Amino acid sequence: MLYYKRREIIERTLRSAIEQDYPNWEIVLVDNHSEDDLQDIVAALNAPEIRLIQLPENLGACGGRNVGIREAKGEIFVFIDDDVCFSTPGEITKTVNAFEKRPDMHGLALQICDPHSGEVRIREWCHTRPYNEFVNEEFETNWFGEGACAFRREVFDQCGLYYEPLYYGAEGHDMVVRILDRGFRIMHTPDICVTHWASETGRTSSRQFYYFTRNFIWMAYKDYHLWDGIWFLLPKMAMMAYFALRSSAYLAVLRGVRDGIEGLPMIRKVRTPISQTTVTYMADHEKWRPSIWTRLARHKAQPQI
Repeated sequence: MLYYKRREIIERTLRSAIEQDYPNWEIVLVDNHSEDDLQDIVAALNAPEIRLIQLPENLGACGGRNVGIREAKGEIFVFIDDDVCFSTPGEITKTVNAFEKRPDMHGLALQICDPHSGEVRIREWCHTRPYNEFVNEEFETNWFGEGACAFRREVFDQCGLYYEPLYYGAEGHDMVVRILDRGFRIMHTPDICVTHWASETGRTSSRQFYYFTRNFIWMAYKDYHLWDGIWFLLPKMAMMAYFALRSSAYLAVLRGVRDGIEGLPMIRKVRTPISQTTVTYMADHEKWRPSIWTRLARHKAQPQI
């Protein structure tokens, strides 16, 4: 669990974890240099299962999660953000059972629901399959929410950790292509649910537009061969241009483009393009994606950024 200055919700999140009925687990809580009273909140809960790690500086979403991964002792890692809660006390048990039932699956994309209605949050439905048809179905997916997922330890042992220079924004895509390229598979699990309270702390349009734009450019170069990278990048840049037009965040997107291009020499040292087999696997998933007009209507109703 990665925490940054969301004290208004963190106690609720921690209680949902403490109340899990699975008998053998730990909570690794990484404080990404919030400099608030998180330590007092944890102490008041009187829960020895919580291991609080307070970082001397903010390492971003990637670096902060990597600290938690390195510190965790278990064979299954479950990630929830600091404004995400388990829906019931049985979610960890269901996670363990899902991995035991499906040894061919190495990651789980949890169902992200609204805490008030209990319905799936369309804003966080980034799977290629239409939500109105597949919301209650298990299926292989090429997406997971970084703050609502579970993985076997072997995934990180073999694929490595999050790429820390990304810092924040779409870091899950860089991870997912590396996971799939190693032959691991991810499953959407509708019966394992979390609720996302969507705290606005730390969420600013300019911040998100900048990092997503920059990171898409870096990932196109880092994770793909030339033409595959171009085909990955073009729709992403069109999407960011649409978001910028909608929100008048032009400068943030332009800074993202500038820094993305200027950072490419740094990326060259770690460039590991995925295989054509993985590109084809990703493309097969894209065949399920709804039309551009359906997606635009969805963004108008519940913008992703």
